[in-house]
Amino acid sequence: MPSLLTVSHLSKRFRVPGGTKLGVTAVRNVSFDIFKGEILGIAGESGSGKTTVSRLILGLEQADEGEIRYQGKALSSDDPVGQKNFRREVQAIFQDPFASLNPVMRVGRIISEPLKIQGVTAPAGNDKRVRELLEMVGLPASCASKRPGQLSGGEQQRVCIARALALQPGLLVADEPVSALDAELRGGVLALLKEFRDKEGISILLIAHDLALFRGIADRVAIMYEGEIVEIGRTDEVLNRPRHPYTMELLQAVPPYRIEDLLNNTRGRQRNERLSEGKFCRYLPRCLKAQDCCREKLPPEIKSESGFYRCHF
Repeated sequence: MPSLLTVSHLSKRFRVPGGTKLGVTAVRNVSFDIFKGEILGIAGESGSGKTTVSRLILGLEQADEGEIRYQGKALSSDDPVGQKNFRREVQAIFQDPFASLNPVMRVGRIISEPLKIQGVTAPAGNDKRVRELLEMVGLPASCASKRPGQLSGGEQQRVCIARALALQPGLLVADEPVSALDAELRGGVLALLKEFRDKEGISILLIAHDLALFRGIADRVAIMYEGEIVEIGRTDEVLNRPRHPYTMELLQAVPPYRIEDLLNNTRGRQRNERLSEGKFCRYLPRCLKAQDCCREKLPPEIKSESGFYRCHF
């Protein structure tokens, strides 16, 4: 299967006022591929680096190290034409739909705005394209004349999806797209994303803190901890036969496998306390399997059936 997007050795540090000169490492040597027509899930606790990865891909943050390639071509800030084409090809869906929509603009204008920015005119006119997009996401054409505040949360997120699809992108970056919705609405939005993948062949990077969301929708899942990918592979393999201790810990959470249920974990250091830099396993303070080797060197990357995991055992 051909790779659509390739992330290679991506790292990002943020300066903290009053902190060390090195700052806080949010993403550390992250590499992965997103294949054409694939849904890749990324899971992890708050602060694991998953949202920073999405922002680096979208160009909302600049990486300190590493490279991103789209369709084999490296992204460069020195290539404005390439950047414009990339922004057309890669669209985002964010966590809070209401915060993502201009409250004074009508839905029809919101959806057609990407066409205007990119200088694209739909063959049958933008108004017809807006109606087509509303129909695609299961909303009536009458929504075009409404403002976001007149819609429910689920309807607002469907508008965000319609806007993201306006330019017929090759990749959707969906960062916690259903976490602000209630359980009844989550399934509908996730089913919609899967339907577009199946019908249109769109690739999707789906970020979530709830591992249960990936069952039945994601082809592969990557698990992030302290800015690193500690395990990646087919969804059934990672969720049913996990190899990394951290993945096992996540899956032991109270059903329906909500990562937030682990917030009361008192073993080891506090969750918001970050480790100093060094060559040792980042999961060391919380791991029940930790040995001397975990303190002395980085864990190796071990191949699994469909991906890899980082562990000494």
